[in-house]
This record gives sequence, structure tokens and C-alpha cells, in this order.
Amino acid sequence: MTNTAKSSPRELTLSDNEVVQIAQKFTELHETLVAPRVLELAGEVLDTGDPIIRPLWWIANDDEAAYKIDSQFLIGDNLMVAPVLEPGKQERDIYLPAGRWRSYKGEHFDKGPMYLTDYPVDLDEIAFMGSWVH
Repeated sequence: MTNTAKSSPRELTLSDNEVVQIAQKFTELHETLVAPRVLELAGEVLDTGDPIIRPLWWIANDDEAAYKIDSQFLIGDNLMVAPVLEPGKQERDIYLPAGRWRSYKGEHFDKGPMYLTDYPVDLDEIAFMGSWVH
């Protein structure tokens, strides 16, 4: 198959080794954080009928802003994922519903609901927040 489109090839700025390191980091994150939580929630699906992957409004059903957020999601009720979806960006706006949230960087946010504007997310990171109760 040949490419007949008249476009220049995309210039990649990462070396193969950097790509492998990022993939290894995300694989480890999946194995240690995401997979165990998904398996736990899968065991609850038959009892509750709740989906494993949930929209933000699932935990904030009277929060109008939560209904408008379509680029963040929850794994269960307390692990929120906010991926960077725009090519070349290393930041994104994140909406935190009411409650206490802790970022993957260890920052605590307990005055929700709130927006984090231009929250920095490096290429080898994915923004996620966990809710917690004191």
C-alpha cells in the first residue's frame, strides 16, 4: 500500500529509548493502580449494576458543571483520570467535583468543586486524582 497523500512525514522528537521508558512507566501504573481497581469493581458489577468507568456526574449528580465535562472520567467513585488530549500540550484544565482530592503528584485539594487551570502534565504522565476521606 502506498501513501498518495501530499503531506510531509510527522517529525518525532522522542528517541526509541524514551518511548520505551514512557511505555514501561504507563504499564507499571496500569498494573499497580488501574488493573487491581478494575478487577475489584468488576466483582461489584453484578451486585450494584454500576459501571466500572463512570462520568464525573456519577459522584456529583447535582453539580451542573460535572455534566458538561466530557474529557475526564472516573474508575469507580474515587479515581479520576484527566488525560491530555491535545497534541503537543503539556497542561490541561481539570475539574474537581466537591470533596477531597489528592493528585498523583501528592497535592491535596479539599475545597471543591474547583477548576485547576493549565494543570501541568508532562509527556510521560497522565493526570489522575484520588478522592480520600479523613
